[in-house]
Amino acid sequence: MFKIKEIQIHNIGLPLQQTIHMSKVTIEKSNSIIIKAISTNNEVGWGEAAASLSMTGESAIGMIKVLEYIRSDIIDREIKSFDDISTSVQTAIYGNYGAKSAMEVALIDLFAKTQKVSFSDIIGTGLRSELPIIWRIAGSENEIEEAKQKRDEGFKAFKIKVGAKNIDDDLRRAEQLRKSLGDAVQLTADANAGYSREAALKFCSQVDHVGLDYMEQPVNGYDIETMGECKALMNTPLSADEGIHSLGDLAMHQEKKAADGASLKLIKFGGTTSLFNAVNYMNDNDMHVNISGKAGDSSISAATIGHISKVASKLDWFSNVSIQYLADDIIRNPMAIQDGKIILKSGLGLGIDVDEEKISQYAI
Repeated sequence: MFKIKEIQIHNIGLPLQQTIHMSKVTIEKSNSIIIKAISTNNEVGWGEAAASLSMTGESAIGMIKVLEYIRSDIIDREIKSFDDISTSVQTAIYGNYGAKSAMEVALIDLFAKTQKVSFSDIIGTGLRSELPIIWRIAGSENEIEEAKQKRDEGFKAFKIKVGAKNIDDDLRRAEQLRKSLGDAVQLTADANAGYSREAALKFCSQVDHVGLDYMEQPVNGYDIETMGECKALMNTPLSADEGIHSLGDLAMHQEKKAADGASLKLIKFGGTTSLFNAVNYMNDNDMHVNISGKAGDSSISAATIGHISKVASKLDWFSNVSIQYLADDIIRNPMAIQDGKIILKSGLGLGIDVDEEKISQYAI
């Protein structure tokens, strides 16, 4: 049990090792909102959510205003259980799921520390000890050599970013990477909704021969009709991402035969309960599950994804974090990646030690 004394809201941008080029977005530095929740006993919890107009429709400025509103509603509130956290955050305001997710994570982290347990102990029961993550292949000149190096370092899953160039080039890259990496790794392609309907149908009609384990979101997230047409054209499984923001979206894709699986992001679901409801639905309906963060997230998000991944009822398409692409982090003990797997810290809550000087350094 604890009482909320103070909630701080920080807007930061972290530097990347290199610019990230996606089909519709170029990212030169990250933009995240960081929440610091403080109890009357001066214990601290941390949460993070990326600002993403293209993914959630939430800008950093808008998220700050929403979080200030939520703060005014829950400050001085006594928290006795996980349900108190979920109810307090989710009922404070309609929508705004990215902002809500940051607040909820910070309060769960704080609650876990007061209970002397880990974050994952609060949200579920540990089901897996190893958490493989996906390495992104974004079209650099030496992408094959880079991918082979990462395979040799222990990575077992790779995602090719497609949709920014022509279809023939995307197909060629996928085929070359499969031949270079071998059949033992999971290889996927993600268009980030970057193809037109015509281009998507052309790509999907030719994709089976290149050896992908699945194809992700070829068209706009709202174009379920074309997603269904794409799925009918190929034996390669089809994943949705930009089109999934709720359990209802998953059910619609399932009903329309428009996806075999999906990438789930906490910022799109607003909290762990909604996210786990989605995972359980997918498990019950034989859909494949990936749990992912946003490009440029810090170790706060990576730790959160790790703990969620540890307890999720299904996770056969692995997890995505992006700390490996950062030039700097805001954590004194950044999350480690070993043998292609994210290593959770053993401490209380998320197990992280935030460097508040770095938060000030990268403040926007």
